[in-house]
Amino acid sequence: MLTRRDMLKLGLAGTGYFILGPDGSISWADDDSLPSSPATTPFLDELPRPPVVLEVTDPVELQNFYDTMPDEFRRYWVNINTTLFFKIAAEVRYVKVHTMLPPVAIWGYRDLVAFPPGVDPPPFALGPTQVQAFGESRGRRGFVCPYTAPPNAPTPIGGGAVVRHINCLPKDHQGFGVPRGTVHLHGGHHLARGDGFPENIENRPGNKGNHPIPDGFPCFVVTEPPGFYPPPDEPVCPTPPTPLTETCPNGHLVGDRQVLDYFYPSLDPGELDFACGRSLTPGDPSERPSTQWYHDHLLDFTGPNAYRGLAGFVLCFDEIDSGDELDPDPRSLRLPSPPFDIPLAIQDKRFALSPDGQTTSLIFSSFDHDGFLGDKFLVNGAIQPFLRVKRRKYRFRFLNGGNARIYQLFLTDAIGTKYPMDMIATEGGLLSAPFRGITSFMIAMAERVEVVIDFTNFADQTKLFIENRLQQTDGRKPDGLASSGTQMLEFIVEGTEPFPDPSRVPDVLRPFAAISQAERDEAYRHVRTFRFDRSHGGWTINGEFVDLERPIAQPKLNVPEIWRLVNDSGGWWHPIHIHSEFFRVLSRNGRQPSIPTAPARAWVPGFERDGYAKKDTILLRDNESVDVFLKFRDHLGPFVFHCHNMEHEDMAMMGRFDVMP
Repeated sequence: MLTRRDMLKLGLAGTGYFILGPDGSISWADDDSLPSSPATTPFLDELPRPPVVLEVTDPVELQNFYDTMPDEFRRYWVNINTTLFFKIAAEVRYVKVHTMLPPVAIWGYRDLVAFPPGVDPPPFALGPTQVQAFGESRGRRGFVCPYTAPPNAPTPIGGGAVVRHINCLPKDHQGFGVPRGTVHLHGGHHLARGDGFPENIENRPGNKGNHPIPDGFPCFVVTEPPGFYPPPDEPVCPTPPTPLTETCPNGHLVGDRQVLDYFYPSLDPGELDFACGRSLTPGDPSERPSTQWYHDHLLDFTGPNAYRGLAGFVLCFDEIDSGDELDPDPRSLRLPSPPFDIPLAIQDKRFALSPDGQTTSLIFSSFDHDGFLGDKFLVNGAIQPFLRVKRRKYRFRFLNGGNARIYQLFLTDAIGTKYPMDMIATEGGLLSAPFRGITSFMIAMAERVEVVIDFTNFADQTKLFIENRLQQTDGRKPDGLASSGTQMLEFIVEGTEPFPDPSRVPDVLRPFAAISQAERDEAYRHVRTFRFDRSHGGWTINGEFVDLERPIAQPKLNVPEIWRLVNDSGGWWHPIHIHSEFFRVLSRNGRQPSIPTAPARAWVPGFERDGYAKKDTILLRDNESVDVFLKFRDHLGPFVFHCHNMEHEDMAMMGRFDVMP
């Protein structure tokens, strides 16, 4: 298959866009100008709230699941009694994105436990929500090093979760995207094999000559099990697993690497190293995540596959952030909890209506080098929905799940008056303390921002809006702030009296110390510089296109480093995502980010400052250089980092790095 990266190398990249019909038909328009989406009236549809994934509990199905997953999971990690098991299928689904539009065909994730064959899932354009437990909430006490266990060792302690992803997409599809994939749990700290590596690879330590692979370095590729092992005469890995087979909801049997298992151990960073004697420091509970997401991560096709719908939320809880505002545990923050804890995925897409008005189609340009923008704003897969809220506090977890658009979001009323919010988390988890009274925040692709909004003092039937005032006309970068913008989500306040509200937003959330001077000094002895630039119509890191067979960095386990991320261009912005670990932002353009003062009128770099926040994605604006502190712990193997403008990522702005002992 000729990929966009191949076309760049051949100088063949062009213009135009796909129009994807609901019946799978495809048309191509060889034109620079994209048609506008059909007109829609905002706030006619209620906000979709995807259901939580259910675990496999049927004893027969559970045993079969356990027996057919990779040997290394059973030997080292998984206990059938304490590990959770889930099944999710990727399939074609028809959904309503707006009352005024006919259904549109998407690719979506389906929970096969809650919605087995014959039971239709809700017609949502966002995948089901996964929930992960950390700390004491994960149901496991104690942890031992898995790699020291002999072959006949007792069953592992277990914990964590295994998610089986089954590809039920049609192989003969037309149009943009590729109907195979790999699933990345974005923001996770887990084994390389569970990270959703973008493609099968052969090159790894130990594959040349009879050299043992380091404990914990994956023997098998993350995406396609049989591909990551040495020849038979070099027995340094176990026998590759037999490809699995599963039955799709439509009755079709799939196998041939279309069934992939991902294990997520839910360990604190450093917990595995401590158990295995590689570190004297126990796991760090301050590094626990809060809001993650999962999405397709296939090399060259992340953008179109995710745009078609392959994405969903992962919400994380522990004894501190327990998800229970009535929790009697004195450690619990008692933040607003379900149903008053609501994830919000914001995206922009473009649609076409057939001449007879009977079908809706997705429009996507596969060769927009700058990044594809839509002209319709969706929240949880619905165009400009509404949400009825009680007169109390709500927690909102914002995710920018789009391809190339950056937002600056405000809470406003009908005449544009701005109202305060309390910011409590980024994609690196809870802040050390809330930033109270902010009136807006910027959120780039793949970033997450969590805020608490208090509706207590608004009168019954008051209407408020999440409004984007950051103007952007192409995928390069925003054009600037406007005095008014697009109202993306409407809140309708209900109640003549305040609603009972036991939730809190304490002055201390998840405190953590800034990196010590000694560790900073050590890290600055290991500085890596990565320049994100444009070359030959594509996107490069240090002047090179992605080559997943060759690592461009080999950081050592538990050795602190500085990664200097540089954008020399004045024309483009790049949100850079580094897999496997959260990082700390030490400086922008050589200066420590300032501390914002309340009320903060706009997004300021203080929301990322070390000691206040942790990050897994950092926005490089034009002509910026950012120093981030990284220390890779626990997991060896190949990972990647890349720009999360998905078109930049797909057009080669990605690099592989191998964490080594």
